Amino acid sequence: MGDVRGGCCPPMDLFRSEPMQLVQLIIPMESAHLTVSYLGDLGLLQFKDLNSEKSPFQRTYAAQIKKCGEMARKLRFFKEQMLKAGFSPSMKSVARTDIDMDDLEVKLGELEVELIEMNANGEKLQCSYNELLEHKLVLLKVWLCLLP
Repeated sequence: MGDVRGGCCPPMDLFRSEPMQLVQLIIPMESAHLTVSYLGDLGLLQFKDLNSEKSPFQRTYAAQIKKCGEMARKLRFFKEQMLKAGFSPSMKSVARTDIDMDDLEVKLGELEVELIEMNANGEKLQCSYNELLEHKLVLLKVWLCLLP
């Protein structure tokens, strides 16, 4: 694997014996998402859960976690539908960190509704096609029986 950090930081080894420091970062709420995203992209940090004793529903960001879980479910649904249609979903990593979670949630919801509607319409079309094909075959058999 190549170093994707562009030479801004020293290469980090994956061995446990590498020297580390425990630090606490206090980040303003408005820039927390972007800051953690940038730090994660560097690949030089390991985050420690300071609320491990709390259940997921007692945590500060329980609502956001639920939203992310719901968005992940929608993305799995899209992936299943793509595979069912014969397309292979790409695993490209998006470098954009300015994605608004609320906008993404709305867009995924709209796409899910549209895809469910398309699936329902496809099933209706398939049923109509099968009925018409059945009628065609009945008419063909009747026509063959009426011929001398």
